[in-house]
Amino acid sequence: MSSIYVCQDSQDWILKILGEDILKGFEKLGWTCHSGRYAGYDGEDVALHMWWRTAQPYKAARCNAVFITHTDDIYKENDLVRMKDDFDAYFCMSEEDGRFLVELGYDPAKVFGFALPVRNHYVRPLQIGIFSRCYSDKRKNEDWLVNYCASHPDATLVNFVFIGAGWARVVESLSALGCSFSWHDISRKLPYEYFHQQLMLKDLDYYLYMGMDGGAMGTYDAYAMGVPLFVTDDGYHKEIPDQEYGYVDYESFSSQLDEIIARQRHRIDFFSSHDVDHYVARVAAVLNPSAGPEQAAPHSQKNSSSLPSGAAVRCGNAPSEQPAPDPAGSVLEKRRKGYFNSLRRFNRQFEMAWKRLINRIRFRRAH
Repeated sequence: MSSIYVCQDSQDWILKILGEDILKGFEKLGWTCHSGRYAGYDGEDVALHMWWRTAQPYKAARCNAVFITHTDDIYKENDLVRMKDDFDAYFCMSEEDGRFLVELGYDPAKVFGFALPVRNHYVRPLQIGIFSRCYSDKRKNEDWLVNYCASHPDATLVNFVFIGAGWARVVESLSALGCSFSWHDISRKLPYEYFHQQLMLKDLDYYLYMGMDGGAMGTYDAYAMGVPLFVTDDGYHKEIPDQEYGYVDYESFSSQLDEIIARQRHRIDFFSSHDVDHYVARVAAVLNPSAGPEQAAPHSQKNSSSLPSGAAVRCGNAPSEQPAPDPAGSVLEKRRKGYFNSLRRFNRQFEMAWKRLINRIRFRRAH
């Protein structure tokens, strides 16, 4: 297959953008690509319908696929049941949506629950900072941070913020290791210098204090600003409730910093692996299995058999086993409960509005 028609019968902004992304992605793969309304189809091999409520398969297409979104009421559920055998592949917005379709009776081999691609092109850097002076006797255990950065490559995901004097040796070491930092050495002669430095804490993701010297007033300042604490379990720090992290030696400091930085790594990896290019590659692997190895989907498995030229093409793969049940229970049951809860809320709102209207009418008649 070498041509695709993306049927855009709706101007819904997210579906329109997603359809355009898919079209551009297939153009990069060398396919002949067109898009438009239903009547604009001109014999392309693959037809991808972006608006499922009005989608009708083209008899001339070798493969008809449809994108399913917003299955959020009982009426849409009934429509979905009626169309479960009409298309060759069903793309939906998540694995959970895929399980929902399978529970409605869809063939698992035709269902592909791909999470919607992200549109973010920026992930905010992680900021970990300390508000304290650094002394030559190393009472702040600043070498813990230098040693950690020297042995943990992912330390480069963090911007370390130093607020206070005396951090020259530390920032020089971090610079040599390729780590990022901001150092604010504010003179005591600056009017309102203490309050000015306190306000710098609000942009931190975690407040850092490594000294074992009874505690730091900067920890109080960070707590007042709502900044999560990553401080030693020492002195008056112990009196602060709701501490996120507490450590007493380099080993516990290192393991807890691993946890914090791992979240940033997961965040960055998530956005890089869920971008538009990766999404298009997964869709292309379904519509054209020879396009690449990313064909596997939650509700299908690889099929090495070839299809004869001119045969009716199934975009999906060989039927697989039913997907494992969700630990949270049936998606169908959960959504139906959601339908009924929404209906009950609507009924309550309608009843209250009706009562208000009756009261207004009675009030006007009385006056």
